[in-house]
Amino acid sequence: MKKRIVLLILGVAYIGLFALLLLSLMQISFLGGTPGKWKAALGTLVIGIPWLIVLRLYIYVKESSPPAEADQTRALGHEIFETIMSGYGLTGRESEIAWLLYRGYTNRQIGEELFIAETTVKKHVSHIYEKTQVSGRKEFRAKVNESPH
Repeated sequence: MKKRIVLLILGVAYIGLFALLLLSLMQISFLGGTPGKWKAALGTLVIGIPWLIVLRLYIYVKESSPPAEADQTRALGHEIFETIMSGYGLTGRESEIAWLLYRGYTNRQIGEELFIAETTVKKHVSHIYEKTQVSGRKEFRAKVNESPH
């Protein structure tokens, strides 16, 4: 919930700063004479830099944290998860990826976390699904949560 509020605030700030930036750029074209254009150009920079910062923050918040649904699955500890997964014959790397899958990470986030390519993550995920006999993330989480601890 907090993530959504932060994204909403950043989104509104982004739109507001973008509108101000456009107005400032339009002002440059309408002003006559060099002194007026310099002031408008400086104003554009003053608005443009925070606009870029807000954009970068929005992207960071959007991509860096696991989805909200992952918060519900964190009740299962890593040790219990490893015990459950040990019965499926996963390799060490597949176990690492399975844990991050369970926590709600995207393939991209898993790749960034483990310093591997997203295509490599996809291959490991498909092996995990085959070994656990599931077809997707939700089914995987459900199967892990339903396993006797």
